[in-house]
Amino acid sequence: MVAMKIAVVGGTGDCGQGFIKRWAIEHEIIIGSRRAEKAEAAAAELTSFLKERGINARIEGMENGRAIEASEIVVLSVPYKFIESMTVDLKRSYTDQIVISPVVPMARVDKHFEYTPPAQGSAALLVKDLLPPSVRLVAGFHTISYAAFGDLDKRVEGDVLIAGDDPRAKEVVADLVRMVKDLRPLDGGPLKAAAQIEGLTPLLLNISRLNKVKNAGISVIEG
Repeated sequence: MVAMKIAVVGGTGDCGQGFIKRWAIEHEIIIGSRRAEKAEAAAAELTSFLKERGINARIEGMENGRAIEASEIVVLSVPYKFIESMTVDLKRSYTDQIVISPVVPMARVDKHFEYTPPAQGSAALLVKDLLPPSVRLVAGFHTISYAAFGDLDKRVEGDVLIAGDDPRAKEVVADLVRMVKDLRPLDGGPLKAAAQIEGLTPLLLNISRLNKVKNAGISVIEG
């Protein structure tokens, strides 16, 4: 792949760590946060961490709006409850970027998780409604373990299901999946299929808890 500028908004949280650590090998990463100084501190820490592993990464931190404006790809690495603050409040920062949504609307009910989509049918379709039509939205990375994804010493394997309406954008995201040795991208269809993919996350969490399975994921096998 040609090196690109990738903004990971919410990149100071645990879910964003894997995207930053695994893609900084080849791409320029911009960590976005509500406070620029927090993003800058995270960028310095991760740059040092990767340098100790022999990786000369290009990572910088910015306020979320600036991070989005400076990027070609935006990863919405935030909980569902913050989705409007990353879209409506920052709408002017978006132009024609590829936006990756791994966001899952879900709730814990008693001792299990349930998928709780918005009126649009999925978080991805809500994001599409909230952002400019020029943005190329791709839903993906819902079925990986973020604990394992953020640990470079752990092997992460399985299939990453991707949904979107722009074939070129989906292929760019597929190439990002392929950067992780044992992950395989699979085309899950148009963006309206995102609900089916997002709903796998609470299912996997329930399977993990009930069956004591660590780092559960999805693998599609041929019969």
